[in-house]
Amino acid sequence: MQAQPNIPNPEFDQLMRHGRAAFERGDRQLAHNLWREAALLDPYSEAVWVALLEVLETKQDQRVCLENILSINPANLLARRMLRAYTEGEQRKIERRAKQMRRSTTLKRQRRSILRRALFLGILLGVTGVIFAIVISILLYGA
Repeated sequence: MQAQPNIPNPEFDQLMRHGRAAFERGDRQLAHNLWREAALLDPYSEAVWVALLEVLETKQDQRVCLENILSINPANLLARRMLRAYTEGEQRKIERRAKQMRRSTTLKRQRRSILRRALFLGILLGVTGVIFAIVISILLYGA
């Protein structure tokens, strides 16, 4: 999105004002709808994307909003920091999930190993019991 010359648009200004009033009254949905309309009228307005950032709820939508702000104004350091925080936060989530998956896989391997050992021990004890019973039988009753 490249910045375009700022041409006054009364409809855009009105949508922005009404959106701000709705937001201040606590009507986030109305503010969102009004600011989205304003964004359709002037998608190159940094102000509309900054306003939308306040009402968007999903991380993905907020990220797109920040990317739009930076494409319009690459010097917006706050937007750059926020976008970096989203990116780093997502990276930390991915790393945490990978670590959980590794732990889960390790636990499964450990459980399988324990089950194999228990099975081997059970078989060994069973065979030992049978041999012991045979030896006792021979000693008591003769061959």
